[in-house]
Amino acid sequence: MAKKGDHRHGPVRKDIRPEATDRRWAPLNVGFMVTSMIGFFVSVLYVKKFSVPMAIAFAVVFACMFLASMVSMSRASPDAQLGARPIK
Repeated sequence: MAKKGDHRHGPVRKDIRPEATDRRWAPLNVGFMVTSMIGFFVSVLYVKKFSVPMAIAFAVVFACMFLASMVSMSRASPDAQLGARPIK
């Protein structure tokens, strides 16, 4: 029988501060998303002619980039992107 405070895979660590586990979503710019889309299509359409495994690897990387940009777009606050920038 498990003791109180134990979970299925072991006890919960008490030494980790709760604020250390907070997630903060960073807004990514539009260039990141455009690069992921162009890179995906280039790898699928052009790199495939030279090496199919390389095309699959590049397509996976660019698909992950696109997924990251979609998560960033839906979860991040736009205030960080639209905030005032210092004039140089």
